[in-house]
Amino acid sequence: MNTKRPFLLFVSLLICILSSSVFGQIDPNVPRANFTYEMKALMPKAYNMTPSGLDILIAVGPFDNYQVSGTNGFAETDIAVNPRNPLNFVGSDNRVTGFVGTPYIYYTTDGGVTWGQASISPNQGDPVFCADSLGNFYCAVLSSGVFIYKSTNGGALWTPMGLGVSNANADKEWIAADVTAGPYQNNVYFAYVNFSTGASVDFHRSTNNGASWSFVGNMGNGTPNPGPNIAVGPGGRVYLSWYNGGGTGFRVSTDGGASFGATVTASAHSTPGALNGAGRYVLKADIRVNGMPQIAVDMSSGPRRGYIYDVYAGNPPGPDAASIFCTRSTDGGATWSWQTPVQVNDDASILDQWMTDVCVDNFGRVWVYWWDSRNDPSNILTETWGAVSTDGGLTFTNFMVSNQNFNPNTIRIFQGTNHYYLGDYQGMAGRTIIFPFYTGQNNTLQDFTAYLPDWGTLFRKTIDSVNPGSTSFVRMVNPVVGPYTGTVTYTTLITPSPSPGTMNVTFNPGNVRVFNGNADSVTIQTAVSANVPQALYTVQVTGTESGGPRVHSRTYQIRVGNFSGITNLNSEIPQTFSLEQNYPNPFNPTTNIKFALPVASVVNLKIYDALGREVAQLLNNHPLTAGKYVYDFNAVNLTSGIYFYKLSAGDFTDIKKMILVK
Repeated sequence: MNTKRPFLLFVSLLICILSSSVFGQIDPNVPRANFTYEMKALMPKAYNMTPSGLDILIAVGPFDNYQVSGTNGFAETDIAVNPRNPLNFVGSDNRVTGFVGTPYIYYTTDGGVTWGQASISPNQGDPVFCADSLGNFYCAVLSSGVFIYKSTNGGALWTPMGLGVSNANADKEWIAADVTAGPYQNNVYFAYVNFSTGASVDFHRSTNNGASWSFVGNMGNGTPNPGPNIAVGPGGRVYLSWYNGGGTGFRVSTDGGASFGATVTASAHSTPGALNGAGRYVLKADIRVNGMPQIAVDMSSGPRRGYIYDVYAGNPPGPDAASIFCTRSTDGGATWSWQTPVQVNDDASILDQWMTDVCVDNFGRVWVYWWDSRNDPSNILTETWGAVSTDGGLTFTNFMVSNQNFNPNTIRIFQGTNHYYLGDYQGMAGRTIIFPFYTGQNNTLQDFTAYLPDWGTLFRKTIDSVNPGSTSFVRMVNPVVGPYTGTVTYTTLITPSPSPGTMNVTFNPGNVRVFNGNADSVTIQTAVSANVPQALYTVQVTGTESGGPRVHSRTYQIRVGNFSGITNLNSEIPQTFSLEQNYPNPFNPTTNIKFALPVASVVNLKIYDALGREVAQLLNNHPLTAGKYVYDFNAVNLTSGIYFYKLSAGDFTDIKKMILVK
């Protein structure tokens, strides 16, 4: 169980007073806790298990997500990338405790095409990862202190290195390694919250690849839980941040973590959410939240190399209880833009954004992601959103990462009276490919990821109708998330394969597309030979990235039938159902029948003679998207006379008369 210890920080109070200016992110009207508490998770005695399985494609909407795990985990995801191989990642969540099954760590060496799993011994959780310049991965977990594992083969096998520090009152730790070519290359660092000394941030370092550790000192403290974070910048400069009760405290080491300079303010912010009856900051239905900062450094060779970014969830002045903010330092951490933080989420609502992380790729782009309820007016349903900045954190472009939402109140984990849990952090990492590593999607505690940046696929028509001997035209649109650049080659597979006859596909202007950061579109033309059997055919379109791991597929359908043809007139969505008078009327032997669908519908369009007998079936349970359509009806096989045409779409039905004169 978590405990409460009375603790008042005069430094935090001073920061709170100073930052209540018009530039501050602390609202003096928001109540704040004046005590500390641990954030260890209370594990259940039993949990619903599912069979193990890895790398499940979630193809919903234009963009793909990937389910990495095969069993429900326990929140608090983290991930790290190998600096020697940008396609090699390791990640996990609090499943490493062993309370929810085998304590797996997941790894990929091919950029997420496949994921493997490796087990470690059960522990107290809070897994965090890093990698050194040799490609060694390190995993720190709580286990009556901070316990270290090491992998020298890309995450396939983990060796226990032992306790970096023994402390039964240890909480929220973080780990980082020096990947520079400087004098402190491959030093490994961790910091943790020491509740034996009043929620202090204790810092340790290893100069021999994790074989042994030395205590450097207490770096600061904070309420309710400081949640430290570490990053390493150019020249081996070590950056340490934590939540000090009124914002982000920040210190710099220029001697490989042997000593640190004075504390400076990187941000001034209040913990998101509101205090509940249990004295915890919560959102939704008593789900605990925190204001712990996440930091990242630009290690690219670009003009902003060395910039440091501090991202956090805060409670800004006004009715908004939780939004994501970013401050930055352009001078190695000496000064910060804490008086003018940039709001990362671009929604204009007061709905919740929380649980964030940040990383910077090899091109100097700043990536942030978080949980977001902007699309639910009731502020419950939550999606994973992201943002990217290409101007050093001054502006951010938002996009949705997850293709399924979830209800946090459904999957929250009981911790005590008025206290529920979905973790205190989640991670993202990458150098050329960015992987956010998150949970919650589709109301599960599985682990998910998605490619950033990426391209997607959708079709203007999900089904097209053609006669044998004619050509289908379908527009394919390829949106992007982030500034995706690359060459993608498209191929198709048609099932069932027509026999006899052929269905030949071409792309106009071509099937090899070059993305330059913007969306793309092409027309897919399918020439149907005259002897193709009348049937419904599925066209699978697959885009394969040149020199990269991304492969995405989507499908649409072609109905080959005996009709003159149906055409979607434009992309305008009508307000009501309608059936127009055919034109020309009288006619010989062709005429146009126009109709409108305000919503996607299953459509029947049939022709009857004067006695009410069905003489032609133009559309039979034919699915169409919303829009305005024209059907080119050819009555070459009918005799002169009066006929009626009937449109049925959902609950809508209409009948009109037409006259055929030969």
